[in-house]
Amino acid sequence: MRYLILLFTCFCFLVAQSQKKVPVNLTFEYTDTLTVNEFVWVGQPGLDYGTSLEAMENGYLPYNGFQYLNWLNHKVQLHLEEEDTFTIVLGQDFDEYSFYYAGEVGAIKNNYILDRVRLLQELETDASYQKSDREQAKLLLEQKKDSMLSIAGSLGLTDSFIKDEKKYWQYYINYHYVFHDVLRNEDLDFTSLDITDFPEMDYDNQEDHFNYRDYLKLSLAYHYLKINTLQDYDSMKDAVKDIDSRILKFSLIPIWADQIYKRNSRSEDYMRLVNRFSNSPSHYRSVKDIYNKRNRLTQGDFFPFPETTDFYDKPIELEKAKGKPAYILIYAPEDEYIDNNFLKWNQFYLQHRDEDARFITIGLGTDRVKAVFKDVFLNSQIVGSHLSTSPREARNLLENLSIGYVPTIIKIDESGNIIDFNVNANLKKVNPFQSRPIILRWRSELGKSF
Repeated sequence: MRYLILLFTCFCFLVAQSQKKVPVNLTFEYTDTLTVNEFVWVGQPGLDYGTSLEAMENGYLPYNGFQYLNWLNHKVQLHLEEEDTFTIVLGQDFDEYSFYYAGEVGAIKNNYILDRVRLLQELETDASYQKSDREQAKLLLEQKKDSMLSIAGSLGLTDSFIKDEKKYWQYYINYHYVFHDVLRNEDLDFTSLDITDFPEMDYDNQEDHFNYRDYLKLSLAYHYLKINTLQDYDSMKDAVKDIDSRILKFSLIPIWADQIYKRNSRSEDYMRLVNRFSNSPSHYRSVKDIYNKRNRLTQGDFFPFPETTDFYDKPIELEKAKGKPAYILIYAPEDEYIDNNFLKWNQFYLQHRDEDARFITIGLGTDRVKAVFKDVFLNSQIVGSHLSTSPREARNLLENLSIGYVPTIIKIDESGNIIDFNVNANLKKVNPFQSRPIILRWRSELGKSF
């Protein structure tokens, strides 16, 4: 954790050196006793520490342009420019937070932003929009843009805000065009995008990376895919060095780490990039442990059978199961999607039951909750021989396999040699080594503004 704090502090310092701050006069009012005790700050979550109300009262300035109003787990878009003077009213009604702006300069503008955010949330959750094809969705967004910009023009807002708002819409529409299929398919991620779908524009503007989330996501996807087309590490390294935006370079590191956890075929190149461009390589110790280059297994290597028991505490020597090919499901008990993943495992069995193979499940660290899973397997028709491991054996198994995402299915041959590290079964995977990515969620759900 100390390394993470150091890394984040250094990065925030670099960002702060290149972002404009503006004098504003913000006042906070609270409509109930709960919200008055909350810590409220203005800034970019994940990219900086922002500026709290107390700090502003002591003379510190918030950042210029599109920011977020942050309190607890809530994030609300707002826009700041020089001499904005308005009141932010926070309150709670039946566990739903309410907020609005009142006062002189800036209040009308930010209430307009609230209306725009709510409009787009309603659109994104509309069934007809979700089912629309890419071109239809773009047309709907263009219509909403024209309507909202017409309203903004009628409110007498500043030219600088209108310029920023037009840029917001440009990035928003481009993001939804490029990410159209990813946002509508839970089995896809941004690495499946086609770089030819990206519009022609500059993807290396640090100021806009800081102020526009959709632009940052577009830029990360674009540069990741572009760098990935290069054939060797040296070319990839040179391409990253040519990126001017420090925010973009910093934000690429968790993507490379994520691909290493997923055992991407280019993990060696990604590991070298993480080491080269991370300000604090020690923070990525778990990635290095998973990568484990010196002892990294490949197809054809012997499966590192862990020490296991069944759910009645009987020791099981898995090596004695040799003689037939086997599909081994490795899962974590903390998996929030475990019920659905067990269902997909059963479906996988139905598709492969004619192969005369064994079907085995290994729970990672399920020794801690053995009684719970014994009841699960007794009361549910989950296919396979079900085995349990200690937490220590679980971590050793994942590190030996160089895998950071589970559940996963590994196929071995009759001699116990690995045939496939990532058998496709459409499982929804989680990373037990890592919480949410440091910078941003790569895939936000439709209807979510952040």
